[in-house]
Amino acid sequence: MTDAFVLGGVRTPVGRYGWLALAHSHIRTDDLLGRTMVAACERTSVPLDKVEDIVAGCVNPAHEGMGDIARWSALAAGFPDSVPAITVNRFCASSLSAAISIAHAIRSDEMEIGLASGVESMSRSGWALMKGDAPFMPRGPVFMLDTMWAGAGGPPNPTLLALNAYIEMMQTAQNVADRYNLTRDEIDTFALRSHQHAAAARDSGRLAMEIEPVEIPASRTAPARRFEHDESIRGDTTAEKLAALAPQPNTTQMTAGNSSPLNDGASAVVLASAAAAENLGVEPLARVVASATYALDPHIMGIAPAFAIPKALARAGLNPGDIGVWEIHEAYSAQALGVLRELPHQLDGFEVPDERLNPNGGAVAIGHPFGSSGTRYVLTLATELRLREARYGVLGVCVGSGQGVAVVLENHRVA
Repeated sequence: MTDAFVLGGVRTPVGRYGWLALAHSHIRTDDLLGRTMVAACERTSVPLDKVEDIVAGCVNPAHEGMGDIARWSALAAGFPDSVPAITVNRFCASSLSAAISIAHAIRSDEMEIGLASGVESMSRSGWALMKGDAPFMPRGPVFMLDTMWAGAGGPPNPTLLALNAYIEMMQTAQNVADRYNLTRDEIDTFALRSHQHAAAARDSGRLAMEIEPVEIPASRTAPARRFEHDESIRGDTTAEKLAALAPQPNTTQMTAGNSSPLNDGASAVVLASAAAAENLGVEPLARVVASATYALDPHIMGIAPAFAIPKALARAGLNPGDIGVWEIHEAYSAQALGVLRELPHQLDGFEVPDERLNPNGGAVAIGHPFGSSGTRYVLTLATELRLREARYGVLGVCVGSGQGVAVVLENHRVA
């Protein structure tokens, strides 16, 4: 079996949802992804024509990149016609699944160089007019669906609707909070930690190591500018400010302050075999060691990484104490805390040390453009392992519908 390595990559700064003077909302989604994929290849000195396949994650393709946004983005960005591409959707772990797919192909000796990427533009997600259940139905009211909330899906399936499988993600976070008896103070404290760590990483230049700045053209109301930093980080927030926020509908503890925001962004990483990296003269950042998936009841979807991570560690032949960096997705502070509460039950009592957990903050502060987050985490973890001179790291992402995906990476420099 051939090893698969992460050569490197880039991500855009994460932009806030909206249309007025905000970062990515005026950039086509396919252009945002295409530019990022090209930048990842440039950052790793990989010629575009050397990429053998592209896999991109996107949860909602109901916008300018409708259909196979990976292929359209590649063509629009200047990749040769000969470079194939496919779009995958596993909700929040879409681009992480893309990276795993590329790694599997390399490890199976079916590929030398591949590009994993992801994009989401909540600002540009479209509306869909639904057809009737039968052709030539009588004219009448037309159902219009907000595809951002529906995940680009159509009208709900009655069977799944009866099971409440389409439960709102914020309600699943509340379910997790109830399951593990989390207090509002604990949840807000974790959110504050995320913002403080992210702000420190931004101010020190740590996050800039991953970011490819985006040039924002001038508009009638604003001059051209260079977008360099994540827009959702609130380094000035306090426990008092977070505590003052009212709970969101249908919850008792979930607020805008302890949940990941609505965002736009893209990310991409290049993966290759050892032979390909040597031929390119590129030193890899990390080796892909193992991966795992897990699924459970959609009502408590957030804790699935607590089961996927132990599976990945077992496949890697590692003990939890071997892990120097833990990246736990923060869809919600309560969800991440639920994972941390469940992990000791799955890891023989092992508790993740705070100093090894999400050292640069997480999605509550940085943001969560659904399709982009997975490869953003791969890049963040690989970079952090190199900076800390730590050998192993693991990341786990929860997935709407009740799934979890985990990956173990190794800093081969200290192997």
